Amino acid sequence: MDIQLFKTFQIVAQLNNITQAAEQLNFTQPAVTAQIRTLEEHYGVTLFERIGKKLYITEAGRELSSHAEKLLTAYQDTNIAMQRFSDLQSSLRVGASTTTASYILSPVLLEFQKREIDSQIVVNICPDLPATIKGLLDNSFDIAIAHSKINHNQIVQFALSNERQVWVVKRELLEAHHNSQDLREYPFINLRRSGMAKLIVEEIVKEKDIRPLLEYNDAEALKRAVVEGVGASILPYVLVKPFLADGTLVKFADDPRLTFTISVAFRKGKELTPAMRAFLTILAQQADIENDLLKYLAEGS
Repeated sequence: MDIQLFKTFQIVAQLNNITQAAEQLNFTQPAVTAQIRTLEEHYGVTLFERIGKKLYITEAGRELSSHAEKLLTAYQDTNIAMQRFSDLQSSLRVGASTTTASYILSPVLLEFQKREIDSQIVVNICPDLPATIKGLLDNSFDIAIAHSKINHNQIVQFALSNERQVWVVKRELLEAHHNSQDLREYPFINLRRSGMAKLIVEEIVKEKDIRPLLEYNDAEALKRAVVEGVGASILPYVLVKPFLADGTLVKFADDPRLTFTISVAFRKGKELTPAMRAFLTILAQQADIENDLLKYLAEGS
């Protein structure tokens, strides 16, 4: 039986609300409902009853909650105990919430290699912020690089740098529209974002009365579409800098000045291996935003 089912059940039992539980767990509401249903089908009982708009835990649910609490405590204690015996030279697992977030890792990885730290680094690109958070919470990732604020009491987060966003179009497409600076005249390609970045971009697009023609969930694929002249878009400056420099792409003169903060996050109280500590130290030293990461590392020594 997946331990996540019991974690989800306990949160729903505490909140008596599927929607709030889904928000806290960074799951969709149907996903939470499906997990509760799996438990009910497994044990052949009803764990919650819905009366009107309210959710009530049943007697069977209260009994399961008592056992689930002990199970989760034992599970956490087991993880902590086994982590002490984990191989300190095992892979350092890094999750990046977007393709763009991974770009800031290159100089960090180079410095990591220079210091001859005996540890492999595995970088995983996540489809969205919730997947990144889930990776931290279930310990699939040791460290995560994210674009948005993570509000979770088990995760600590430190700002690293500001990422500039620019509105760009292929030069030939701009000239075909007589160098018009009106974004509404161009096919607009949207990048599927999450968190605060999604809200900010959606608000600007709505304000400018722009209707997206296409939507991508990968920044690299979207960049390629813009370079090939499919349409205009908003992209991280770090991705399009070479194409702006050689004239392939052109930045709109009156583009809104957008920046998103890139940060590093990891589990609160997580035992820091030498490799993880070294990696975080390099991130802190290369950050261009004042933060307390080095202080946090020193206090945790």
